[in-house]
Amino acid sequence: MEIVYKTKNQVGHLEFHGYNGAMDLEHCTHFLQTYEEAAETPETRIIVLWGGVDFFSNGIDLNPIHLRYNPVILAYKNLKALNKIVKRVLETKNKLVIAALRGSAAAGGVMLALAADLRYGRKGIVLNPSYVNMGLSGSEYWSILLPSMIGYGHTQKLIYEANPISCRKAVELGMLHDQLDMEQNRFCQQVREKAEYFARFNIEARLAAKEVLNKRLLYSMEDQVKLELQRMKDCCNHAEFQQARTQFVEKGTEPPQLFPGIALEKDR
Repeated sequence: MEIVYKTKNQVGHLEFHGYNGAMDLEHCTHFLQTYEEAAETPETRIIVLWGGVDFFSNGIDLNPIHLRYNPVILAYKNLKALNKIVKRVLETKNKLVIAALRGSAAAGGVMLALAADLRYGRKGIVLNPSYVNMGLSGSEYWSILLPSMIGYGHTQKLIYEANPISCRKAVELGMLHDQLDMEQNRFCQQVREKAEYFARFNIEARLAAKEVLNKRLLYSMEDQVKLELQRMKDCCNHAEFQQARTQFVEKGTEPPQLFPGIALEKDR
């Protein structure tokens, strides 16, 4: 994974490009270090998270996990590392964080985007927040983020049915704040313009509002996340995860279970 951080006009741009959107243990560590640097830069008021062009992020990287002598332990370490990133983004008080989804996202990659304060998707991308088709219950604060944004009923449907949704549908549900241009360069320009505007005008008021909004979201968060991790640990030890992981890796292609070939509504 290539991770690059640049600043311009009080906006920090954190770009991370991984093969098929996968984030392994080393990449998560590097990402977190870079994010800490961005969060500690006084002149930066906005942080924009740019995933890859094809995929924003698809969560943990199953390929190196599968090849190791103890894939269960490594899988659990990998998901805990991604958990740390999501937590750090959620707890960022001194910056407004924007997720710019140029590409599709799944599982933990969706949760990384949802941890941001503002979320913009490029027209035509697809989101699948469910983990169940990989034999996993889910982590990265999904049980806090999804219900708080789209409600308990919609969360059940997305998680249990595990069907992807279009960018437009994600906006309608409240997972994303807006659907921007389909053309890559135009999308990036629109996000940059929004970020620079927020950095220039009434940023202190925006950060104060963020603190008030996030107080309820973060309340008793740790107890809920402990339950997520315990259930994920159980799933990592289950044969369902081993079978799904083997099918994913040994096919050597993008797994159909992340974005099944169902007929999505055309974005308007």
